[in-house]
Amino acid sequence: MQEIRIHGRGGQGVVTLGELLAKSAIKIGKEAQTLPFFGVERRGAAVKAAVRIDDVPIKVRSQSYKPDYLVLLNENLLEIALAGGKADHAAIIVNAEQPLAAEEKQWIVGATSIAIKNNQVVGGEPFVNVPMLGAICRVLGIPFAVLEETLGEQWSGSKLLPNIATAREAYDNVKEVEYKGGPQHG
Repeated sequence: MQEIRIHGRGGQGVVTLGELLAKSAIKIGKEAQTLPFFGVERRGAAVKAAVRIDDVPIKVRSQSYKPDYLVLLNENLLEIALAGGKADHAAIIVNAEQPLAAEEKQWIVGATSIAIKNNQVVGGEPFVNVPMLGAICRVLGIPFAVLEETLGEQWSGSKLLPNIATAREAYDNVKEVEYKGGPQHG
């Protein structure tokens, strides 16, 4: 089973990201479960959601304590994400231009700049959930055509094409990196 815990800020679409990831996984024949976590709901507060994906029915119903992937919609959420627990082999998928000061394997993508470039900005804030969805799908091996179909079920008309373009750019540009230098999180 693959377990993915997503960390973001209120208003960034963390729960929507989890749901779209689960829907995409189901389309390739996987079992999937979403785990939204609702604490203090306010814009800008740290929020999280999790997704489990497996080839067999998922019977676990607890929160996500040892995920295989930590997804960070903001790089400043690293400490919160690590404090929530992770698997020993966990990797980080992060919205960042440079690797984080962490010893875990990392996948980085400039989701903020991708969202801005594709005009995915609402109220002055770039929406990074769709580019992060593109990056996650690439890391997990979910074909882009499947992701595109999922996006087509979520949005239509003038909202669909920018979301597809944003997801595609992140899908194509997420890269695995190693952190080199400086103190590491221990």
